[in-house]
Amino acid sequence: MIRVYLDWNVFSRLEHNDEVCKRLTEILADESKYILPYSPAHLKDLYRSYKKVGMEGIEGHLEKIQKYSKSLFIVYTIKHVLEFQFLDSKESMRQHVEAYDEHEDFDYNVDKMMEVLEPFSSMLDSLFKIQLPNFTAKQTDEEEVNKQIANTRSSELVKRLMGTEETISMKDMMQNLMTMSSTLYEDDSYSQWREGFQQDIKVSGRIKDKRFNPMDTLDENAQKLQKKDFMELFESMLIGEDKKSFFNKIIALVRQLDFHGFYPDKIEKGHHLDNVETDYEHIAYATSCDIFIVHDNNTRAKAKLAFELLKLNVRVVSPKEYVEFVEKNLAEIEDGQHLIDYLFWIPTTEPTLVINSRSAHYIPSFVLNYFNLASYPIDNPKSIILQKMDTTNRVGIFVKEIEAIKEKLISFYGAQLKEFGNLGEDAYLIAWLTTELVLIKLQLSAGNLTLEVSQCKKMTRYGKFITSGKSIIGKVSKKIRFR
Repeated sequence: MIRVYLDWNVFSRLEHNDEVCKRLTEILADESKYILPYSPAHLKDLYRSYKKVGMEGIEGHLEKIQKYSKSLFIVYTIKHVLEFQFLDSKESMRQHVEAYDEHEDFDYNVDKMMEVLEPFSSMLDSLFKIQLPNFTAKQTDEEEVNKQIANTRSSELVKRLMGTEETISMKDMMQNLMTMSSTLYEDDSYSQWREGFQQDIKVSGRIKDKRFNPMDTLDENAQKLQKKDFMELFESMLIGEDKKSFFNKIIALVRQLDFHGFYPDKIEKGHHLDNVETDYEHIAYATSCDIFIVHDNNTRAKAKLAFELLKLNVRVVSPKEYVEFVEKNLAEIEDGQHLIDYLFWIPTTEPTLVINSRSAHYIPSFVLNYFNLASYPIDNPKSIILQKMDTTNRVGIFVKEIEAIKEKLISFYGAQLKEFGNLGEDAYLIAWLTTELVLIKLQLSAGNLTLEVSQCKKMTRYGKFITSGKSIIGKVSKKIRFR
């Protein structure tokens, strides 16, 4: 089955009267083909509406999430990995509201924090009395250096943190930091920091010009900061949880792309940094799926580039792009012979990549609604291995995904030749042998599901089929267009 992650703008517009939304809804409503999880990022988006209209006002949205997700909830765990759980949307929202209402009551005050940490007060008192030098206030002997500091946009923002005196106590700096943090999601502070940074390093306007490769500008920015390229700069700035967690690493990368001016998000009334950060979480949660359908152009562009840089095999499209793709690739595998013909035709095209000494082809239309990678052992051209392209955040395999493929193959080839193990176990194998001695083997091993199709003897039918070139390409491509 095809796992599809929808950002909130797309999820909320399912069943709308707009033609694209209506068609997308019809496509994704096919439960035999699609799995549509929801995530805490969807709950964060809904929480903003909840604050205005209460739980009753968002009930319809929660019912829609429940209808299409079937309670499938993708979460980021304390083990720093993504995990699928089954949780009713209303219950997950209730838990979310409870946690966030408590969070909003937090008092950003150092003295209040000291009361909570009273057992450590003697140690903290000494720490908080330490005086730190303020480089933005202290004048140097060189007039030109002083002028450069004064003309730096970033220095104005640092003054909010460090003040205007030549030194500042650790306690005062921490209070300034807490105050800035409390308003960062509600004002345009982030925009000021971002614009100041871009002006200070003189970010080229080419980064917004589609005629140029954005990576050239991003690498130039990194070189101005004494790094070889953008990814070296990015890796050097990872700290704490961002280093431990691939989920947080994705969010950090998208945030850096935005900060450097790549399709920057607009901070304005009604769309502050908290909205933007939630969009970045959607991008990270989407890495658990095969396809990410996102409405916003800026989010889509950053997701595409981030996935490319991190070598993540997730396709990023707009609702319109996905509807058009499906419309152009409506043909289904009609029967077992059609499946075999199609698979043996694929190697007549150029391989898209090589995996473990096997020529491989990416198939974006998903064979049997699951497999999107076909590979061919170089030493055995009469064998084909289908699998799903792996990605770092891929989360397991559902029994119903294997069941759907098994049922389709039984409808094609009848009773199985052999079956080892049971669905739901760590290892499982089921095989069929056609009348023309083609062996079809569906196997789950080490968390990887593969479908292997092999010719057990020389068959003139397929030899002729493969060598017939143009006529075959025409015959099969009319039935399934996968490019």
